[in-house]
Amino acid sequence: MEAKILEGLREFVSDMDWIDAKLDQLRKEYPNKYIAVSNRRIVASDSNLQSLLQKLKGKNLNPGEIPVEFIAKDPPRLIL
Repeated sequence: MEAKILEGLREFVSDMDWIDAKLDQLRKEYPNKYIAVSNRRIVASDSNLQSLLQKLKGKNLNPGEIPVEFIAKDPPRLIL
């Protein structure tokens, strides 16, 4: 059981790393949308979070086990 949990965490981190690496491309393809990623692939997207969660439910995917991220069209501006 512990090995399965660790593997799930590794996959989650790998998918988050993939999002970070592809962020510029994702901003162009999914501006101001939520995306869900599994195995370094986008499995669902929507501009509404609740709709995205329903899509995941329809695909028997647990949003608590895969990254769900909002992809802002423009990078956030940091004021220091």
